[in-house]
Amino acid sequence: MAFIVPFLVGGILFILPALFTGPLLGLLGFGAAGPVAGSIAAGIQSIIAPVAGGSLFAILQSAGIGGFGAAIVNGVVAAGGAIGMAAAAIFRFFGGQ
Repeated sequence: MAFIVPFLVGGILFILPALFTGPLLGLLGFGAAGPVAGSIAAGIQSIIAPVAGGSLFAILQSAGIGGFGAAIVNGVVAAGGAIGMAAAAIFRFFGGQ
């Protein structure tokens, strides 16, 4: 029975990654108009400024505003969900509870 929880969580992340990425990006401060003042994202931007195009920060900011970065971030989360599902299934197959 313990196998079902990670399998379901992985499935949700695989099918609907935006349910996870949108709130997480918002929590970190990647807002629709740029980094939110006083947030983690704003603090990181102040340290690394200027932000290089194509960098991880640029991709996360693009995802925060709904740009091309959203597809990248959601793809990474979906892949993680698929890996989690596979790991849960393999564990179950080889005798896990």
